[in-house]
Amino acid sequence: MTSRTNRHAAGRNLGSPDAGASSALKQRRQLAVERYLDGAPIEVICQEMGCAKSWLYKWKNRYQAPAPAWSQEHSRRPATTPAKTPEAIEAEIVALRQALSPDGSETVSARVIRDHLRHHPIASLPSLRTIYRILNRQTTEGGS
Repeated sequence: MTSRTNRHAAGRNLGSPDAGASSALKQRRQLAVERYLDGAPIEVICQEMGCAKSWLYKWKNRYQAPAPAWSQEHSRRPATTPAKTPEAIEAEIVALRQALSPDGSETVSARVIRDHLRHHPIASLPSLRTIYRILNRQTTEGGS
């Protein structure tokens, strides 16, 4: 956020759509687009509302789209995560840890698990760091 928009963000939680401010944000978007459609220069609108031109252009473009809910925030979550480790490989890593230390008394390193994975028909071996993260995630989620 730039210093120009910081002063207008005080008192609002911009990151949370259910913070009660979503209605106010929706009205702000609609007001900005209405002013633009009434012929006010973009520079003046942005200066008075304390917003960036890119923000106003985004909402103007969404307004021109045929969607009736144009002023609502869209999810920023990516549709896919192609670099995510497949669940089958994660399950194999967890199973190997269970097999190598059934009672959980010994720590099984990511390197040992990776060495065992080399004997399995896996397209590409995950890195040591990835294996470590998977094991850590399983430990913190109560999986082991």
